[in-house]
Parts: sequence; C-alpha cells; structure tokens
Amino acid sequence: MPNLNFDHLERLNLLWAVFAVAAVGLYGIWQRRRALRMFADAHLLPRLAPRWGWARPLVRLALVLASLTLVAIALTGPRWGAQTQPLLRRNIDVMVLLDVSRSMLARDIAPNRLERAKLAIRDDLLPALGGDRIGLIAFAGVPSLACPLTTDYGFFRLALNEVGIQSAPRGGTLIGDAIRKAGELLNDRIDAHKVILLITDGEDHESFPVEAAAGVWKDYGIPIIALALGDPEHGARVPISGEGGETFLTYRDEVVWTKANFEDLRRVAAVSPQGVFVPVGTSNFDLGEIYRRVASGLRYEEEVEQRQVRQPSRYHPFAVVALALLLLDSFLRDASRRAVTPWTNTTLPREKAA
Repeated sequence: MPNLNFDHLERLNLLWAVFAVAAVGLYGIWQRRRALRMFADAHLLPRLAPRWGWARPLVRLALVLASLTLVAIALTGPRWGAQTQPLLRRNIDVMVLLDVSRSMLARDIAPNRLERAKLAIRDDLLPALGGDRIGLIAFAGVPSLACPLTTDYGFFRLALNEVGIQSAPRGGTLIGDAIRKAGELLNDRIDAHKVILLITDGEDHESFPVEAAAGVWKDYGIPIIALALGDPEHGARVPISGEGGETFLTYRDEVVWTKANFEDLRRVAAVSPQGVFVPVGTSNFDLGEIYRRVASGLRYEEEVEQRQVRQPSRYHPFAVVALALLLLDSFLRDASRRAVTPWTNTTLPREKAA
C-alpha cells in the first residue's frame, strides 16, 4: 500500500506474544484431546461426551489469534491516504513600539521623524489592518503603554494623537526594555499571530535590544518588524523650542547630530525568520503596504501548514474487526451440540460375562 506509515512501528514486536499464544493454544488443544483419550476407550467416548474434534478448537484459536494480531497492528498507529481539513484564519495582533525620544524630533524626514511615523501609522497602517488588533507603546528611557490591544481604531487614533516626547517620563532611548514589555503584553490567551512593529531611529543606550528580540522570539515566538527612520550617514540636528525661539540640542557646547542606527535594527529583525527590516532612512514609505506583505506572509505559512496532506490514523478498522472476531468466538463451542448417544442396557454375551 503506497504512503503507508506507522506511528509506533516498534509495537509490531507484540506479534511475538501472538506466536506464544498460538503455541500455548495448540498445546492446550492437544492436551485436551489426549486427556479425553485417556479417560475412556475410543468406542465409549462418544457415549460419555459430545463429539469433540480438531476443527472447532482450531477455528476458535484462529479467531483469537487473528483478533490479537489486529490489535497489535492497531497499536502501531497505521496511517495512509489523505484527509481534507478546513482552513482556519487567525487574526494578527500588532504592538507598535514608537520611539518618542528627543532624537525623533530631527527633521531629516519631513516634518520630523516622530510626526512622520505617526502619520504613517494613522493613514497607512490602520486602513490595512482589516480587523486585526493593534496596541501602542511609547518609549524613550521608559516604555509606557499608550493604548492596549484593541480593534477600536477610533480610540487608537485618539491615543496616537496624544503621543509625544512628553509621553515618556524619562529621557534616553531603551529599545530593549520596550521590546520586553511588548512581549509580555502580547503573551495572552488569544489565538492570533503576534507581531511587534518597532519604529525608531535606532539610537539605544545599552538596553541590549538584540538580546531582548531574541528572548521575545524564543519565549513567545513573536517576530519584529523594524523600521529605521533618519539619515544614517550625516544625521540631523535636534530642534528645541524655548522662550528665545528655536535652538538645537547641544552636548558639551557642541550641537548634537543624531544619526539613524541601521545595523542594530537589522540585527533586531534578523533574530527571527519572520522578522523584517525596513531601512526607510529619509525616503517616503507606505507602512500599510509593508504590513500587508508581512500579514500575507504569515497567513500564507498558516495556509500551507493547514493544507499539508495529513495521513489520518487508521487504527479503527483493525480494532473493530478484532472486536467482531472476539464476539464471533464467544458464540462457538469446541464440541458439537449433537446429543450424547444414550446408554443402552444390553445383555453381554456369555463369553463376555464370564
């Protein structure tokens, strides 16, 4: 039979037990016949007991042996053929990690990195979700949950509009901490694909984002889509609004030029086979199209996995036939139901009597 497989082929060793039962059964039949012969002479035996031959005991033993053989085969878990199964589509939970540190105010991408990211989320990503849940974490020195996972896109827009550099209670950029928090929030009981969408310029203050991404993938199986905003070569200045007008961020009396860190974000996305790194830089991008490509990839893998031809277990026919043989054996007898020849009180010849 083509495409025949077994779950536990080693259980065929149970057939040795079947051989042992066959040997014991044959020996028992022989011993019973021998005992009857020792009990009475051949011409008296039909008068004392029902007619007992070889055929019926052998047939009963054959039924028991066949039943045990079928049970042994059923225990091996035979599989063959194909079984169709319905396709089940799971939704996607997207947790957006939005960098709100001061470096995101750089204007190397108009109007600035932060506002361009919010615009892409609001106008491109939300229309592409199609019922998938979305949440928002604003992070700088500390990650802060701005919106839990929801399908209420109106509420999400309100939360997104309120996000700014004031959303994080502490300055700095700790990407690793934001990734760990996102993994914990996505680890719920809802059966859905989980994705982290990281939007940042990649500057990090020793929070070990690559290790955090690897931990989230290992513990929860969540890939990361990393979007890198900003100029990776020349960078841009960080504007600061004050009473005297707009100035630029300085450090030790020198103007700070912030550059996008593509390398770390590329490594963050590469820790999982489903991770995606998008080096946006200062060019235009369509976040909705990026999400649709990722979602179609996840759902394609889901459909391929569900459409794989799976061989169903076929132990049921063997078990049913084994039970039927045992029931048939219970209705059989070793000896014929023919009545015993009655004893007749005949007078023995005188020679015999003497």
